[in-house]
Amino acid sequence: MLSISDAEFEDIKRIMFDLTGVRLKETKKPLVISRLRRRLEELGDASFSTYIKRLSAAHPDEMEYLVNALTTNETFFFRHTKQFNFLYEKILPAFVEQGKKKIEVWSGASSTGEEPYSLSIALTEFAKKYPLDFKIYASDINTEVIAQAQEAVYDERSLKEVSQSLRERYFKPVVKSRMSTQYMVTDQIKSKVEFFEHNLQQASTLRGMDIIFLRNVLIYFERDIKEKVINLLEPSLRSGGYFVISLSENLSDIQTQLRLIESGVFIKP
Repeated sequence: MLSISDAEFEDIKRIMFDLTGVRLKETKKPLVISRLRRRLEELGDASFSTYIKRLSAAHPDEMEYLVNALTTNETFFFRHTKQFNFLYEKILPAFVEQGKKKIEVWSGASSTGEEPYSLSIALTEFAKKYPLDFKIYASDINTEVIAQAQEAVYDERSLKEVSQSLRERYFKPVVKSRMSTQYMVTDQIKSKVEFFEHNLQQASTLRGMDIIFLRNVLIYFERDIKEKVINLLEPSLRSGGYFVISLSENLSDIQTQLRLIESGVFIKP
């Protein structure tokens, strides 16, 4: 039976922290075993100590596999509806008043794509009333979830916060079996979203973003890594741009020029 010693778990924790800035908790031992068991069998590694030696050789493909296996991706469309309402009712009208004709949005740590596609739907609906074009950039460190996002097929659980009218306009039913129906995002919504791989601990070439969404991510970082990530993202946001985190997160413990204007919403002076 596969097991992991305390020392081996510490090695996995260190490697994951170095790669992603995420510190695995002690309670994640069973997750590490379950998610890596098949990989060890495929490689013929009889123990975690052998696998750790493989990782220590810094093979990029194996590093990518580890990150993909251990990053958690729990999300759904229009998660934290209050923030999407604030976007629609306050932020977007403010851009219209400023005379902007196009806005650019970055959805960081976008996971399987529900957030950037939700943004695309919200902006598409808004653009029916006002002449506003838009582009959404969506990034994640996990290459497997990026591939899933680009496929843009979701189950009923992911659409639990989507109204019937929006389902009918922006999703196409895909029958998988007599007992299961999934839903594909329409090309109209997909065409406005560009996915790319990005590690939040590295600088981005994106500049002039009007809005950055980085929700349900900072809670996994220790304070110093959290501050580093925010400081790396700030240059990508234009002056007067908005930065959105989740309602359960805050930036009160770090040095940042971002100014709080609403729960989970900041503006760059």
